[in-house]
Amino acid sequence: MGEVNSSDSLQTVNVSLTSQIGDPEYVGVTGCNVTIVDNSGHTFSLSDQGNGSYLGRIDPQYIVSGTSFKVNIRTSDGETLESDYDTVSSCPPIDTVYFKITSKYSNNQINNATRGIQLYVDLNANASESHYYKWKLTETWEYRSKWPIEWYYDGTVHHVFPPDYSKMVCWKTDIIPDVLILNTSNLTQNSYKEFPLNFVGNSSSRLEYGYSLLIVQQALSKSAYEFWDRMKLNNNSDGGLYEKQPLTVKGNIHNLNSTGKEVLGYFGASRSYSKRIFISNVDSLELNITGYCNIRILKYGIREILPFEYPVYLVGDAEKYYNLAYTSECVNCLLLGGTNIKPSFWPNKK
Repeated sequence: MGEVNSSDSLQTVNVSLTSQIGDPEYVGVTGCNVTIVDNSGHTFSLSDQGNGSYLGRIDPQYIVSGTSFKVNIRTSDGETLESDYDTVSSCPPIDTVYFKITSKYSNNQINNATRGIQLYVDLNANASESHYYKWKLTETWEYRSKWPIEWYYDGTVHHVFPPDYSKMVCWKTDIIPDVLILNTSNLTQNSYKEFPLNFVGNSSSRLEYGYSLLIVQQALSKSAYEFWDRMKLNNNSDGGLYEKQPLTVKGNIHNLNSTGKEVLGYFGASRSYSKRIFISNVDSLELNITGYCNIRILKYGIREILPFEYPVYLVGDAEKYYNLAYTSECVNCLLLGGTNIKPSFWPNKK
C-alpha cells in the first residue's frame, strides 16, 4: 500500500502480509528492495525503515498532472511485486471548510441524539480537473488536567513546591480513519456543496479548549476511486447475524512470479491541497463533558489508601490534604496519550 503525493517530497510504501479476518494484525515485511518509477523512466529508491515501512524522496517537480507512477517491490525471498501505472490528476485548491451545529442520532433513534458540530467542505473544480476526490483528516485538540501536582502519597506524604504545572496542558493528534470519497462525473458541474467530513459531539473534550482539523484534498484517478469505493463499502458494514462477508478488494498490484498469488492493496499517484481549520468557544453549543478525573473523599484519612494504588494525589494544604484523593490523570495529562509540547501550528491564546 502506498502512494506518490505532491503535498510532500517524502513518499511512503508499506509492505505487509495478510492476516485472518477474525484476528487482524499488521505484519510488516522487511528486507525488500522498493523503487518507484515514472512513465518517463525516472527511478526513485526507497529505504527500509523497519516494520514494513519504506521511505524515499521525489522532488515535487516530477509530480505533475498527467505523469504516471508505479511501484516495484522485490522481496528477500525473490518474489517481485509490481503495480499498474497510476496517473496524477489535476486537483483544485480546497474551497471552503466550515461547520454547523446539529444533532447526530444513534441507530436512527430520535431519543438517542448527540449534539455537536458537523464539519463540511465545498468542492469547486473546473471541467478539466479530476472528477474523483478523496479527503484525509487529522484532528488535534487541547485538553487539560484538573490540578497541578502538589501533594501525593506513596506511603509517605510528599509536598511539591512550587506546584508542578508542566503536565496540566496537553495536545493530542489522531488520524481519522473514515474513507471520504466523492465522484462528480455524473453531476452537471464539477463541484459539490456541503460534503460531510467528521462529527464532533458536545460530550467530547475535543471542544473544551480548542480543536483543529487538517484537511487534505486529493484528486484521484478513476481506478483509484473505484478501489477506495470498495474499501468504503467494507468499512461501512454494520455487522449482525446475517452480515455479508467482507469483499475481497483487488488493487492494482500483481505478483510477477506467480499470477496465482493474489496481492491486496493499491499504489496510487495524486496531487493534493491542504487546509487547517481552528474551532473554539462554539456559540449556542452547550458542552456536556463528564471528564476523566476520578475523585474520592477520604473519610478516615490516608490510611484508606492501599499500596497498590500508589501514588495517590491529594488536594489541600498540610492540614487538609487527606480530605480528598484523586487519580494520576487528574494531574498528568500525558497519561491520556497526548503531549505537553505545543504544536507549532497551534494559535497563541489571546
